[in-house]
Amino acid sequence: MTMLPSIGKPATRALQTINITTLEQVAAHDEKTLLKIHGVGPKAVRILGEALIEQGLTFKESPQNSMAPAVDFAVVCDIECDNAPKKRIIRDYLIAAASGDRAILEDLLEENFIWNVPGEFQIKGREAFITEVLAHLQEISTLEIQTLLTHGKEGSSHGTVTDKQGKHVYYSDTFTFKSNKKDAKISELTSFVVIEK
Repeated sequence: MTMLPSIGKPATRALQTINITTLEQVAAHDEKTLLKIHGVGPKAVRILGEALIEQGLTFKESPQNSMAPAVDFAVVCDIECDNAPKKRIIRDYLIAAASGDRAILEDLLEENFIWNVPGEFQIKGREAFITEVLAHLQEISTLEIQTLLTHGKEGSSHGTVTDKQGKHVYYSDTFTFKSNKKDAKISELTSFVVIEK
């Protein structure tokens, strides 16, 4: 494993928050994603690119036909397979919820959608949920989706959201879909959240 070159403390810290500490890990990401991470600027990406070339590596190709919503923050997620439609639904939900994309949320959630946060609250109804999401939007730097699992009518994901000040929110979500169909909407979500103080 090849350690990161000198790219400045802010860029190094920003990459470390999403567990990127080697050039091999940098090579798993595209330049556009890295540039969206708060603290990583064009100079740092240029230096990383030069260091990658020296090691016989390159940045990952930017996805040309990705259906994921376009956002102004970095999305770190390994989902490229076309045979996992419910994984894409969960990914798109997570991105839409983080960015406040009402149209995508309306498309992915059942009208009678239920959101449970155990020990805290329950919200019933897609519109009430979207209203809650929009009321609490934060400016984020990175959405790191560490796992996406689906089977039948169920799915789960966990990861980390990093805001522009470098604070983390750790989440674990369990999804229930309306049916086993590959394009089924999400009918229920249970979320466990830890907010860094």
